[in-house]
Amino acid sequence: MFKIARTERKTLTEVTLESLRAAIAAGTYQPGSQLPTEAELVEMLGVSRTVVREALRALEEGGLVARRQGVGTFVREQAILKNLNFNYGITEMIESAGHTAGTSYLYAAREPADAETAAALALAEGDPVFTVTRARTADGRPVVYTLDTLSVALLPKAGFDADRLLTASIYTLLQAELSQPIEYGVARLLPAHAPAAVAEQLALPPAALVLYLVQTDYAAADKPLLYSREYHLPDAFDFLVWRRGPARVSAGLV
Repeated sequence: MFKIARTERKTLTEVTLESLRAAIAAGTYQPGSQLPTEAELVEMLGVSRTVVREALRALEEGGLVARRQGVGTFVREQAILKNLNFNYGITEMIESAGHTAGTSYLYAAREPADAETAAALALAEGDPVFTVTRARTADGRPVVYTLDTLSVALLPKAGFDADRLLTASIYTLLQAELSQPIEYGVARLLPAHAPAAVAEQLALPPAALVLYLVQTDYAAADKPLLYSREYHLPDAFDFLVWRRGPARVSAGLV
């Protein structure tokens, strides 16, 4: 329980915002924990629902909390930094943020390439591909759902044990076991509604908004090797992109 300290020189929204910030800083609400509902905060703080909503919106914009549609408002934990300037696996990304990476769901299967996958991997539609579907965790919490697809022609004739991907990065296996190192990747980052299977594995409400990253990874000579689709839990990640200034672009330096 906490109360706001009223002052004539600040608006009720500002005072409410400061009180919520102070409660989070003091550990009243720990990282990952859920804040009281809007109705509960209205009663606790003695302010209107509009004031509470404005304060929560400011906390969200400041990165202190994340609001999950249909679930509630949560204090953010240490964000997992996904630096899009560097191409490395999700395992490394989670561990570099100080979390323990894991896999809560794994499914692998051969299937015919649909039109989208065939175009990404320079295959004919219907060609056999191998897709590994995983729900990846950080400290046991599901944070990203991935589908990684490559041509069956790249796999060893003796077969491929997908269970190794419970703990290993697919990039590591491509290079160490399939002798297919990645030279570079081209990615797009889009907002999307989580499909039913994704929402279930990430413990989200149906059709909740997620960050959807689509990437094709290439070997030397621009040969496409891997087509990945990643659904990221929005409040678990910070995406970083290094952008050149307009002066360098106009000077032809990019």
